[in-house]
Amino acid sequence: MTKTLSNETKLKIAELLKPILADQFVLYTKARNYHWNVTGNMFFTLHIKFEELYTELANDIDETAERIRTYGLNAPGTMSEFLKLSGLKEEAEATYPDQFTMAKKISDDYDFIAARLNEVGLKLQKEYGDEITAGKLYSIAERYEKHAWLLKSLQ
Repeated sequence: MTKTLSNETKLKIAELLKPILADQFVLYTKARNYHWNVTGNMFFTLHIKFEELYTELANDIDETAERIRTYGLNAPGTMSEFLKLSGLKEEAEATYPDQFTMAKKISDDYDFIAARLNEVGLKLQKEYGDEITAGKLYSIAERYEKHAWLLKSLQ
C-alpha cells in the first residue's frame, strides 16, 4: 500500500530536488558548450554524443522541475539560482578544453550527479517513504552512471 505524503513532507522533498535540477541544468549547459566547441579527431563522435546528452538532459530537467512543482514549490529557473544550488562548476569564461578533457569533465559530472541522485533517492525512501520519486531518481542515476562509463572509455 502506498503511503500518502503530507504537504509538509512534499515540500521537504521538493527542496531536496532543487540541487538536482541545478546540477542537471549546469551539466546541460556544459554539454551544449562542448557540442558547439569540440575539436580534434573525435569531433564527429563527441559532437553527436554531446548533442544526445543535452537532449536527454533537457527532458530530465523538465521532469525534475515538474516534480518540484507537483510537490508545491516553484522550480529554480535562473542561472544564478542554478549556480548557487549546484555542486558542479561551469567552465571559466572563454575556456575550451581539448576533446579528451571535455569527455572527462562530463563523465566526472555524471558521476557526481548519479551519486547525489542515489543519496537523495535513499533518503526519500527511508525518511519520507516516497518510493515513486526515489524510483525516478534511481532510474536517472542508472542512465547517468552508464554515460560516465562510456565517456571514460575514451580516456
